[in-house]
Amino acid sequence: MFDFMLRPVRSAVRVLNEDALKPLEQTERETLDAVNAIDHATQSIEHHVEVIETLATSVGPLTASVDRLTETMRELVEMLAPLAAAEQEFHRAEHGIDQAEHFLGFRRHRKAPEPDTSAPEGT
Repeated sequence: MFDFMLRPVRSAVRVLNEDALKPLEQTERETLDAVNAIDHATQSIEHHVEVIETLATSVGPLTASVDRLTETMRELVEMLAPLAAAEQEFHRAEHGIDQAEHFLGFRRHRKAPEPDTSAPEGT
């Protein structure tokens, strides 16, 4: 009976409810997007932590390997030092012979050094 009077009121209430629901739906969607972004960031951080842990565990063995390599290089230097000294002494003696020959007037024709055939040409 009072339907003709209540119909506009019902329509107004319905419009108000729809307008009130739209911001709630948008807020819910934004909240879900933020939760998904936080979840993605958390997964990314967990992955980075795993990588850092792997790197941290490999530093010790790498340090030990470098220490062994350094010790091996020291041993090689100690072994090769007498050879280097002998080579320097040989070059000094060779130079002394060249000076003596020059002083005494000897002329010796030296062979031109042969090109290294093991190296590829053009490099």
